[in-house]
Amino acid sequence: MRVTELQTFGLLANNFHRARARALELQQQVSTGKLVRQPSDDPSSFNHIAQDKASLAAIDQRLRNIAIGQTRLDLSDKTLTGSMELVSRLQQLATQFRSDTYGPTERVIGSQEVRQLMAQLQRYANTDLNGQAIFTGTSTHGRATGLGITEPVTLTNGVNDQLVVTIDGVSSGLIDLTSGVETLSGTTLAARIQAGINADTALVNADKQVTVQFQNGRLTIVSDSAGADSTVSVSGGSARVATGLAGGSATTGAVPFALTATVAPGVGNTGGVIAGAGVVADENLVTMDDYVIRFTSATAFDVLDVTVPVTTTRGAGNTGRAAVMDAGITDPAQLRLHAYQIQFTSSTQYSIVDTTTSTTVSSGNTYVSGTPIVFDGLRVIVANGQQGGPQAGDTFSVSLSPRTVLSNQTYISGSQLSFEGINLTLSTASGAPAAGDLFSVVTGMQYQGDDGVHAIEIGPGQTVPTNIPGSRLFSSAGTDLFATAKQLVTAFRTNDRESISQALGGFGRGLSAAGAVLGEIGAISNRLTANSAQLDEAKGFFTQMLSQTEDVDLAKAISDLTLQQYAIEAASRTLTRVFENSLMNYLR
Repeated sequence: MRVTELQTFGLLANNFHRARARALELQQQVSTGKLVRQPSDDPSSFNHIAQDKASLAAIDQRLRNIAIGQTRLDLSDKTLTGSMELVSRLQQLATQFRSDTYGPTERVIGSQEVRQLMAQLQRYANTDLNGQAIFTGTSTHGRATGLGITEPVTLTNGVNDQLVVTIDGVSSGLIDLTSGVETLSGTTLAARIQAGINADTALVNADKQVTVQFQNGRLTIVSDSAGADSTVSVSGGSARVATGLAGGSATTGAVPFALTATVAPGVGNTGGVIAGAGVVADENLVTMDDYVIRFTSATAFDVLDVTVPVTTTRGAGNTGRAAVMDAGITDPAQLRLHAYQIQFTSSTQYSIVDTTTSTTVSSGNTYVSGTPIVFDGLRVIVANGQQGGPQAGDTFSVSLSPRTVLSNQTYISGSQLSFEGINLTLSTASGAPAAGDLFSVVTGMQYQGDDGVHAIEIGPGQTVPTNIPGSRLFSSAGTDLFATAKQLVTAFRTNDRESISQALGGFGRGLSAAGAVLGEIGAISNRLTANSAQLDEAKGFFTQMLSQTEDVDLAKAISDLTLQQYAIEAASRTLTRVFENSLMNYLR
């Protein structure tokens, strides 16, 4: 068999091309440091590489999750520690000013520090990280919170079955809650109102929805949108009084914890005016005092600050040895601003007489030394002296002298009333106001967040919460730190030692709850630290496995590249010689 020069040339050319391809491959390995770059390089190894890279990507994401969660927990720990220091200081002030060595003047001065500490506590509770509050759930929502109502509630078609609401600035039409006569539980009523609002055409077209809840004996309408523009107000409808939505408070979703002003009609009102929800317009002006709006006629009213001491006077003709040990306000919304007498009909019984109206509030009451006597929002503690108790005919006068905030204001239905950072409206409903009608305005703090959880993934099917909802810490039912701080402010300003003692106990419970939450934060933080270490170990393992499969032996690759370059040079010279000796070369 004869081998032609063409066959020889072709064989040498193919070898030359293969050598060049191999050299190019080696050059890419040297330049990239990778042995396997695409499936065709090594299908089996490429599959392992893809799996290892996916594992590394998941590990890196979980490590980032842990870093974010750890930052949130660290900030929560620091903020909560600062909050506990504030509460400890409030506790110290309560202990200090509860002593009989301090009088009304000193306690009023002390209330100023309490108010500032409360403001700082609010700032701590509203701490955020990158725009997300750390002591809320997943978002904050504006809401309208009604007044307490008694279940069941009867709604009658055409009588008290309609509402008009405004959600995030969009007003609804007339929402009809029933077509007959229905007696509803609080929960059923909330569901009925929610369904009616969410079916309203104007609100549906504007994509506005709400959640209505019945909690603690009152309705709350919460906008489903979040943030500062999230608002709810009840602006009209015949069902406002029956549902407790004539008055109450309204807040935006700007922060988790917002100051509130709850407006409520007096229990003895005879006029036909109803109130809108109270709104805190300027938190810097809010003193945390409580107020009463008192109509002096059908066309005029005063605004009075009722966070003042309760005045008690021992009857000049008393023969017993009992004395008033303390007096205070139990419920500003129940105040009537009348004068009273505690009249002892025997050494063991007494009556409460409203001397303003010359009516008996209660009679036949059993006297127990040191037990609070409570009536019309007031509390008086009478106790026996060392030489005995009260005698028949003994009296104690009780009254309140409010501070005038606004005097002789002209009533205009629907106009906005503003004082000391608070806005509200009073409107004629069934008739004009009557002289003596009262509306209370009680300040407080409300949680605007939800109970959502910021959970991070730290492993397959493993998530860890990294936030503590503020409702658990600052405003839970048993440890409402803001309500306790407000109680202490009021107690100092009204010289109410009993309330100081109650606040002291509340702060103790609050510190215990905060300590438990700090322990929980520490436990979660320790878990994240341990998990991070495990992920770092796993990352090292997969990185090593990936390197063994994917990375090239650089020294060997350089050596092979050098040899391949020699082979290319040799093949090139051989091809040149073959070409020079070919017949074509002679013919040329």
